[in-house]
Amino acid sequence: MAQPEKRLTERRKGPDAVVKAVWWTAGISWLLFVAALIFVETARPEIATFFDRQFNISIRDYWDENVLLYVFIILVLNFAVCVIGFIFNMARHKRKTDRFNRSILVLGALSLAGILWYLFR
Repeated sequence: MAQPEKRLTERRKGPDAVVKAVWWTAGISWLLFVAALIFVETARPEIATFFDRQFNISIRDYWDENVLLYVFIILVLNFAVCVIGFIFNMARHKRKTDRFNRSILVLGALSLAGILWYLFR
């Protein structure tokens, strides 16, 4: 005799505190990553334009180390936020329908790559 399949009822009434924490950590991580990109843009060497060459204007042809230190600090902070978000996400990953937040994974990997670039350049 075959047993009838039991239908599971969904008891979750919407996003709980853990899911909201994952969303918040993803949002904070995106803001930190955008801030790091802005600092990288200000730290990179300047590009000579036509007017710079025409009027012999000196430009900075090296990376600004002080700004790169800020980028490194932001990336370390971003990596920590991504690890915390991943831990929260693992706490909520109990059912088949639960998914990992891809933003946290991708931004964590990019932050780690940026940290390694800073350390080994």
